[in-house]
Amino acid sequence: MLRLMAKLFFFLMATAIVIGWMSGEHAPTPPPVAASVKGESPPQTAPTRFEPVGNGHANTSLDRAPDGHFYANLMVNGASIRFLVDTGATTVALSRKDAQAAGLQFTDSEFTARGKAASGEVALKPVSLDRVALGPLEARNVDAVVIDGDVGISLLGQSWLRRVGSVTIEGDRMVLR
Repeated sequence: MLRLMAKLFFFLMATAIVIGWMSGEHAPTPPPVAASVKGESPPQTAPTRFEPVGNGHANTSLDRAPDGHFYANLMVNGASIRFLVDTGATTVALSRKDAQAAGLQFTDSEFTARGKAASGEVALKPVSLDRVALGPLEARNVDAVVIDGDVGISLLGQSWLRRVGSVTIEGDRMVLR
């Protein structure tokens, strides 16, 4: 029971971080999130078009975990990372540990963006992930943030999910196509 409560706490905290960051002054506008986080005015251009993750035929499915959530192991820059699939998160959010496993390098001074969590304000670092793949579904140059602090698990948010042709939940199965 305690373990389930801890997972739920970390999930809610991480979701609040991403939502707080995205709803504040750092809300993304195409082009890249990093430009708006650094305080630069993004150029006025048409919305960015991304290559779709799948080919319309390839798909993968996930079974609902006993805690009611969907989890997936994805390859991020060649490293296997476990994610909680969070359709309500605006962006992919990596824990520091997972970001380091994916080969991202950063210093404490680079966590200049801010987000709000249940425990208060936390520091974030915007990043771009070269390759994020779930089975046959792959996307390149995916916007993400690294969360400074122990969030427990990384979140697979809309910066990757929106590039999938469809995400459906039928009963206890999520199908990504």
